[in-house]
Amino acid sequence: MSNFNKKLFKRLKLNHAYGQLIALIFVPIMVLSCVGTALVLSETADSSKAQQRFSAIAILSRYQYIADKLIDLIQQDPSKRDRAEHILQNMFNEKHLLSAAIIDEQNTKYLSIGSQFQKTWPKPPQNNTFFGPILNQHNNIYGIRLNKTDHNKKLWLMIELDNQPLEISHYRVLIVLITTALLTLLLLLLCLNFYSRRWIAPMYEIRMQLQRLNADTLDQHMVINSTGELRLLQRDIANVVKRLHFSFLELKEHTEQTEDDLRRTLDTLEVQNITYKQARDHAISSNQAKSVFLANISHELRTPLNSIDGFIHLLLRQGNLSNDQSLYLQTIRKSSAHLLALINDVLDFSKIDAGKLELETAPFDLEEAIFDVMDMLSPLAAQKQIDMAFYYADNVPKHVIGDALRVKQILTNLISNAIKFTPDGEIIVRARMEHDDIGQCLLHFSVQDSGIGLSGTDRKRLFESFSQGDASVTRQFGGTGLGLAISKQLVSLMHGQIGFEDNQERAPTEKGSTFWFTAMFIVGEDEAIYHPDFSDIHVVSYLAHPATANVLRHYLENYHVQHTETQSILDLFSRLKSLAQESENTWLIVDHSGDTEALLKEIRSRYQGHLAVYGYQMTLEPNMLNEYRARPLYQPLSRTALIHLLENKPIFETEQHEDFKGRDLHVLAVDDHLPNLIVLEALLGELNVQTTKAQSGQEALNIIQQSIDQGDKPFDLVFMDIQMPVMSGIDTTRAIRSLESTLEGMRMPIIALTAHALADEKQKLLKVGMDDYVTKPIQIEQIIQILTHWTSDKFIKPIQQTENTVIIEAIDPHILDWKQSLQLAANKEDLAQDLLKMLVDSFPAEIEEIRQLVELEDFPQLEHVLHRLYGATRYVGTPKLQQVTGSFEQFISTLRKERRKADEQFIQETLNRVDELQLVIHEVESAAQQIFPN
Repeated sequence: MSNFNKKLFKRLKLNHAYGQLIALIFVPIMVLSCVGTALVLSETADSSKAQQRFSAIAILSRYQYIADKLIDLIQQDPSKRDRAEHILQNMFNEKHLLSAAIIDEQNTKYLSIGSQFQKTWPKPPQNNTFFGPILNQHNNIYGIRLNKTDHNKKLWLMIELDNQPLEISHYRVLIVLITTALLTLLLLLLCLNFYSRRWIAPMYEIRMQLQRLNADTLDQHMVINSTGELRLLQRDIANVVKRLHFSFLELKEHTEQTEDDLRRTLDTLEVQNITYKQARDHAISSNQAKSVFLANISHELRTPLNSIDGFIHLLLRQGNLSNDQSLYLQTIRKSSAHLLALINDVLDFSKIDAGKLELETAPFDLEEAIFDVMDMLSPLAAQKQIDMAFYYADNVPKHVIGDALRVKQILTNLISNAIKFTPDGEIIVRARMEHDDIGQCLLHFSVQDSGIGLSGTDRKRLFESFSQGDASVTRQFGGTGLGLAISKQLVSLMHGQIGFEDNQERAPTEKGSTFWFTAMFIVGEDEAIYHPDFSDIHVVSYLAHPATANVLRHYLENYHVQHTETQSILDLFSRLKSLAQESENTWLIVDHSGDTEALLKEIRSRYQGHLAVYGYQMTLEPNMLNEYRARPLYQPLSRTALIHLLENKPIFETEQHEDFKGRDLHVLAVDDHLPNLIVLEALLGELNVQTTKAQSGQEALNIIQQSIDQGDKPFDLVFMDIQMPVMSGIDTTRAIRSLESTLEGMRMPIIALTAHALADEKQKLLKVGMDDYVTKPIQIEQIIQILTHWTSDKFIKPIQQTENTVIIEAIDPHILDWKQSLQLAANKEDLAQDLLKMLVDSFPAEIEEIRQLVELEDFPQLEHVLHRLYGATRYVGTPKLQQVTGSFEQFISTLRKERRKADEQFIQETLNRVDELQLVIHEVESAAQQIFPN
């Protein structure tokens, strides 16, 4: 039986005896009675009407001859009209006749009786000799055509019969039917009473006896008071209960014996548990030792990497480097980044194993992040002469909010594996929209290679830790075997999935495999992708790689470029003569393949305009390009690089930081590793920041104490290394905070500059008094962000002490920190007010949605709403609201993490937190009203 039928039976009570009785007896009888009543009423009504029609025909037939004579009489002597009417009065002797008249075809009366009640008569038909009945004023009218005429006008004899006898007969039949129905219903009720006493009442008694049964009453005697089949059923039930009683007694004896055996087994297990606990304590100790080792090795590896990366950055910023030197430094930087990615793999595995890996949330350029990974790994692909291409769908947002570092880490693992296991061919990276929702989107990424593929054994352990396709000592491919295992965990944290497919399953002629993953991102405001208009530029291209040719064609179509694709070198040469005449706005893009120098030489003999060579950075010789006045277009093809090419911009642009407007900044840098201090001093020097160096914690304390004794102003900021000999960064920070407590109004921001990479490191450092946390190797962008955030008074103009300033200073900074709001809005007061207003305006809808979700117990959606509200508070200075919202979100997320259902205690705690959140929101709203202009 379908679910619909079950629900219908349950709702109509058809699964009970009374319901079935009504359904099987009452309903059919009532249906038949209604149908029969309708038929009887219809037939009696038709019969009465037919009888009246026959009576009308008889009356008209009898008086048709008399009416003809009366017409002759009137036509011979009009003065005898009264006598004619008197003769016609005899028609009243007919039964049920109300009125009669002789009229012509123009509805003009010649004679009429009873006309005081019948003012008008219906117009007779033209061709019929008899008509009727016609309903007129609740009575029926009949008529017959006379043989006599008046001036060639047809005359009709019409009568009006009373319909009251028809209605009386109709009501009589209806009364008889109702009486019959009532008698039938009474009879059915008597039958139902008998049925219930005979069957339903005994069955109800049997049910009550069964409901009273339990383990203690199985031995009680059951009363048998039914007859017939039900008596046999009660007797069988009584026998079953007796057998159950005997079985229960046997089971009870068996249970007691089992409890004794279990008690002895538990004693044995308790002894074993003591042994297992000792082994567990030893394993925990070993795991802690592993964590300490990873923290130490992280510091030892990242410290020299910080120096390497810093010096490379400084050298790249020099404007007097040759193309060769720039190429070498770019290659070193990419190798350093690759080494840092390997270190992160080992450290991330430790974080995942300890359950301490957390994702950051910040806006970033997704397209640029994917291209950075491919550009970093391009030297590896160039060594194996593997072509790389990158498809970025038009509907994929360029800027998203998420963890850019983890996205790069996943792509690095997948693309590096594709390069590793592809001896030749191509690697294609794609990004497309999987699902688009309000405020967030699910993106699909794939890495397709043409490599060796995967065997059945490799697929089973593909995402396991420390596993590889070839684990032998003589294996061809290296690696730690952690990349895919870490990627799987990261994708899970991004609310996505990861998988792979064999290309041969999709197309038998293809080889290799395709790894894919999905990830959820938050989408900000819609931002149009920059599509410049190059409609006046003509591009002629020859690219041997079909995927790259497709990408180039797609980009040029978006930029409205006049594009001509050639199919071969000969085809290209045949077009060079026509291009020579329009070389000013024409670009020729050729592939780096075969003898590039001979190709360029042949091209320059025919064409002198703009020329670009597409290939890997490592394979394009700068001297050769300079000799033939050709520009490089590096593989894989980038949208930004193509725009720079068409705009004829320089290849390597020196990074500028013109937005940094700090004044008289003085920073103290503390690090036991001198190269790191030199790099940091050089980076800060480029930003016109004065730096004082200290190579130990004690030296830093002496410098600060000396500055205080001399009455100098305190340092604007302190960069503090963590792992130092004698006195660690944590101890130094505690000593500095203790020294500041003796001085009124002095507090220097201390930024942890460490090579440690464990997830809980930041919380530990913030608890001991540090203000922020930066992981080595540090970038100049991070330095600018730190200086801008923690020394904001050096970037804004002095604020006059106005009435509004006094009101703002009176606001509790824990509820609304206006200074922090300005910092988050780049010191733009209008923007800060707009962000605060948007947050306050969203409060009523957010709190209403939260309460509805709590009532519906839709906790996954509630977690999403709280995460959205928490993200909004990070752009406005509301510390208390941010703390309450973040704590609420973490509390709700325990259901998903622990995979359990909400109990009453959890729901009550949720309601308490909703009340607390609403109270804090009310405080923020009150404080915000003092900020907004009147």
